[in-house]
Amino acid sequence: MTRLLPASALVSVLLLSFGAQPAFAEDDTLVRLPGSGEVKSDRDKTILKTDKLKPGGGLLASFDRDGDGRISDAELDAGIAIAFAAADGNGDGVVTAIEQQKWAASLPTRDDSLANPVRFDPNLDRRVSFTEFSSVITDLSQDYRSDGHAELRVASLRAPKTENRPGDRPTLEELREQQRGEIPGRPTGGSDF
Repeated sequence: MTRLLPASALVSVLLLSFGAQPAFAEDDTLVRLPGSGEVKSDRDKTILKTDKLKPGGGLLASFDRDGDGRISDAELDAGIAIAFAAADGNGDGVVTAIEQQKWAASLPTRDDSLANPVRFDPNLDRRVSFTEFSSVITDLSQDYRSDGHAELRVASLRAPKTENRPGDRPTLEELREQQRGEIPGRPTGGSDF
C-alpha cells in the first residue's frame, strides 16, 4: 500500500506536466440525441411535409383531426384527453414514469422530451394528473403559436432546417455524392474551367 501512494503521486505529476488538464469549456459541446423529433413513418413524413418536428410537435400534429393544418382549441382539448387516456396505461387516472415512457415511444416522432417524466410532473410526486398533463401540453401549444394566430398551425411545428455541424451524420444523398466524387452545389460533368 505504501508503494502505491508514491506511484500515484508520480502519475499525477507526470499528467500535469504533459498538459493534461481537466476538460472545461473548450470541450463543452452540445450533445444532441439522434432521432429526437424525427418523424417515424413515411406516411407521416408525407402528411407533415417534413422529416423532423420540434419537441412535442408529433403529439400536437396528431391533434389536427380534420387535416386542415390548424389545431383549434377544441381539437387541442380533445387531443389532450385522448393522449392522457393513451398514456394512462392502467386507467387509474394518473400517469407514472413507466407509462409515460411507453406512451412517448408510441408517438409519431422520436421525442425524448415527452418521455422525460420530470417534464410532466412539476411537484415531483411521481404521478402525473390530468391537470398536470394538460397544463404541459397547453403551454407547449402556446409556445408554438405564431403571433396573431388564434389556432396552432401544424407548419409551425416543423423543426428548422440546420446546416451540418461537426459530429452530424451525412445524409444518404451526401454519401452518394461523395462516392461519385461530386461536390455538392456544383454541376456534374464537364470542366470547371
